[in-house]
Amino acid sequence: MGKEHPFVEDTLGKKLKAGTGLSVSCLTCKRMAVLDMAEMVKRLGPDHSAMHWGLIKVVYCHECRAAGRDDRNLQFTNHAMTPKQRKGSTPLPISWRA
Repeated sequence: MGKEHPFVEDTLGKKLKAGTGLSVSCLTCKRMAVLDMAEMVKRLGPDHSAMHWGLIKVVYCHECRAAGRDDRNLQFTNHAMTPKQRKGSTPLPISWRA
């Protein structure tokens, strides 16, 4: 990736290309997960929004949904990823549908 200005990561494809990631926290049950960007691009496409309003439609808390609680009370955090993290992440209890 060059030095384009302004630097914008508003789609999943741009985040994957830049090597950055997203984590999601459930504000209801306090669980946190690191989202697998490569898998999200594979399922949703590189042009899918990486903004809160685009992600909240497809990401939910599996534990809260199973318990009948609000499963969309989520907070997304952008972060840089280490080379080791870019190779994959472990599944955690916050899910998303495609």
